[in-house]
Amino acid sequence: MADTSYSLKKNRQYVPDLVSLQQLGELNYRRVNRLIRGEEEMDTWQFAVHTSGDQESRLRLTLGKESRFTSEMKLEFGPETQTKLLFKTTLSLTVRLYHDVGIAEITDGHRHYSGVYPYPNDAMLHRDEKFRLNQQLADLLELCLKHGHRLNHRLSFQFA
Repeated sequence: MADTSYSLKKNRQYVPDLVSLQQLGELNYRRVNRLIRGEEEMDTWQFAVHTSGDQESRLRLTLGKESRFTSEMKLEFGPETQTKLLFKTTLSLTVRLYHDVGIAEITDGHRHYSGVYPYPNDAMLHRDEKFRLNQQLADLLELCLKHGHRLNHRLSFQFA
């Protein structure tokens, strides 16, 4: 008798978990708002993030295009001092904020990522690339909220 469990698993198609993706987007929207709280009129927010080994990284959020219901931000993350390595040490992401529904998601600036990609594919994208990218955004924002401090903090008082 042939083993059919393997053939069923092999033919099973990936189905994205839309509820988890939407929850992640809502939480990311809240994280972004917590980071910029009190400094909403600015268009760039910079943070220093202290990590283990006395290393310091920088996270910068820069406001781009804005419309009534959406805003686009560029997120840049990397080490404070540039080191000569064989691989890229900085990360640059475009984040779109949907204010009417309270969701933040990763885009590449001109297109949205698909919920599902065939695997394998020429671009080497994961089946759940969209979820993984948004989880990476969540991790970076949470790291900044827990271990970062604002660099361009505006003083709430004036000297006489």
